[in-house]
Amino acid sequence: MPRNTLLTLSWAALLAAFTLVLGCQKQHLHKEAVRGLIEDPYPVAPNTLPPALRMLVWSDTILDEVKVGFEKRYGVKLEIDTFLTNDEAYDRLAKTPTKWDLIMVSQYMADRMRREDLLIPVQRLNDFIYQYIDTSVLNEQADPHMQYFVPFDYTALGVSFNIEYMPGFPRKWDYLTAHKSIPFIFGRIAMPDDMRYALAAAMLYLGIDPASTSPQNLEMAKEMLIANVKTCGLRFIPDEKIKSEMMNNDVLLAITWSAEAAGILRERSNCRFLVPEGKCIMTVDGFSIPKGAPSPEAAALFIEFMLHPYNSLVVANRTLYPSVNMRSMKHADRFLINGPSCMLAAPTDRVHM
Repeated sequence: MPRNTLLTLSWAALLAAFTLVLGCQKQHLHKEAVRGLIEDPYPVAPNTLPPALRMLVWSDTILDEVKVGFEKRYGVKLEIDTFLTNDEAYDRLAKTPTKWDLIMVSQYMADRMRREDLLIPVQRLNDFIYQYIDTSVLNEQADPHMQYFVPFDYTALGVSFNIEYMPGFPRKWDYLTAHKSIPFIFGRIAMPDDMRYALAAAMLYLGIDPASTSPQNLEMAKEMLIANVKTCGLRFIPDEKIKSEMMNNDVLLAITWSAEAAGILRERSNCRFLVPEGKCIMTVDGFSIPKGAPSPEAAALFIEFMLHPYNSLVVANRTLYPSVNMRSMKHADRFLINGPSCMLAAPTDRVHM
């Protein structure tokens, strides 16, 4: 949904939309999805499959239900390792390139791995499974034909804030520093401790293209962050801890991913989220196959299984990360569709790192 439309909605209307996740409405949506999507054709397996498939995925990717479904349908055991950042995934793959059949990273990291000859093309075993992918969210300059990277979900960077303590709405990025004179805000402002996105957020605040690699621009962003550590008590916190910090009121204002903001809102209705006006940083996560993968064909099969409309729906409803599968999103949890998860800037304002 376009950001301008979202910003015109009243907070009362938004809250009403968020509450649709509760009770009979959620049960009705689940039954509808089960009746329709689960009957869609599943990918056909190749003639030979390995006994097990090793993969490396994000720590917050919840695969419990699809893991059971894949193992039952194809007789292949899934062995899943997890990581916290793209850089960690890169380091682990670089050190042991033959350990995993499949890796799930952000598009920019997959493009780096491709350029460094760490990946092989993803074989398409069942072309029909790709028909519902929303390619509009992809970075067109990085593998636009999905040869080495197959997208799965996406999210945008914005501002989570506690409406019981924070005045006004973060319509501009300077909202983060506009309240430094309020004593109880000091030390309760946070952003992810990922240097790539911390610097990008600072560059947005400064009016600099966050995709810039200019040393001068990076230096300005660095100095801006250091200054706000001193004047606002800005803290850098791992993504997975920002939610608990906001739940405990230890953080009242934070730069977060939209899907993580949805998880916060699900627990605390006083914590809202907006994507400030102007440029919007977004990221797309998906699957790639390492060059040293022991079973690349089976890995391609799992990718297609994950792209099946029902499986994409199940994972999206659990993680609150919107699926690239347009058929899945038509039936997704209304909290996911109408909440922070799907807040994006207009296509012309989206920035891919």
